[in-house]
Amino acid sequence: MINEMNGIDESGTWHDAIAVFTEVPASSTEATRPNIFRIAGFPRRETVSSNVLAYFFDPAENHGLKDMMLKALLPTIHKEDMDVSDVSVSTEVSTGKNNRIDILLDLPDISIAIENKVDAGLYNDLADYRSWTAKQSNNDSAIVIVLHPFNNFVLKDHPSAQGLVVEQNLFDVHYDELFSNALGMLGEYSLDADPRAVDLLQQFIDNYSPERKQKKMDNTSTDITQFVSQANGIEQQLVNVFQSFEKYTEAVRSKLHTVHSDLISRWAEESPVNGKSVTLADDWEYIKRHNPFENQYYAQSFKLENPGSGDVDRVVTCEFFFNIKFNDGYVSSDPEYGSFNTIWYKAYWGGRNTSQKKPEVQITDPYNQTLDAKLTDSNEDIKKAVEAAVERTLKDNWNI
Repeated sequence: MINEMNGIDESGTWHDAIAVFTEVPASSTEATRPNIFRIAGFPRRETVSSNVLAYFFDPAENHGLKDMMLKALLPTIHKEDMDVSDVSVSTEVSTGKNNRIDILLDLPDISIAIENKVDAGLYNDLADYRSWTAKQSNNDSAIVIVLHPFNNFVLKDHPSAQGLVVEQNLFDVHYDELFSNALGMLGEYSLDADPRAVDLLQQFIDNYSPERKQKKMDNTSTDITQFVSQANGIEQQLVNVFQSFEKYTEAVRSKLHTVHSDLISRWAEESPVNGKSVTLADDWEYIKRHNPFENQYYAQSFKLENPGSGDVDRVVTCEFFFNIKFNDGYVSSDPEYGSFNTIWYKAYWGGRNTSQKKPEVQITDPYNQTLDAKLTDSNEDIKKAVEAAVERTLKDNWNI
């Protein structure tokens, strides 16, 4: 059917319409990632922010980042070389005047009272914070920090600053100053840290960083403007493209799910390597439905029974998946090396529920390879190609 208003063939091909989208995107905005603070409904809750900060300030906590956040804070108050060997962290500490200190850090050589401001204005008795902290710690070098996200924040001559000297025993620290210092050290510290804690810190920064929020807003506006301009006059063709691609992805997921299920049943009855006792260690499908241009993984782990003496972890995981874009957090693809008819394959040591949970020890080289079968091939041909790749991988890496 031809749309008489713009001459668009609404039911026909859309190749020419897609051709106009060869321009490099104006911005590099990442898709909005899940964020526990927004999901839980307290993206700007001050007590939540203080509790999370206190958790990361405490080197003894189970995040594994040790003293990273403390060392990110100390340069903001000109105390880079301060001893952090013995630290006590408290929250909601009541003073003699029943004021409450959001976060209290007791270090060997200094005590730091932090007033954490997220949205509310500054009206606190900061002199009371400082005097109470100095008395409790028997340390006259106690200081007060106002931690905040405001760009035009001025402590000098502020009513709450009376009795204190800015840049001596009273400091204001911007969230992004603290975050920038922390991110600069994260690469080194994250090697021994709990990955869930690192992800929590990243989510916290994403949620509370004014700089990141403003950048996302700017990028969003730019992306909308560019897309509206590019799509002008070819809206229906683009809708047709999207609908057609959704049908393709659902059809491929259904086909590969069937292939995977059949292979699991077959491997459960007979070893994928003739003459060897190989058992299934785990299997799963990793589904990504939020972004149509991302993949679904079909993975299977294999364990060699009764390995040679000294061999501890003999689990190999093999995955096959589709589409021309993938990023599993370890390896990203280049669309030039694949097509919508490509099936990808990779293998690595370990797998879920094993001592090597993450696919960091790669087996296939290059890591992501094209399988010797196409999506348009029959299910049996795809199963044969997967089985051949799996058997080759296991034989090569178990030396059998």
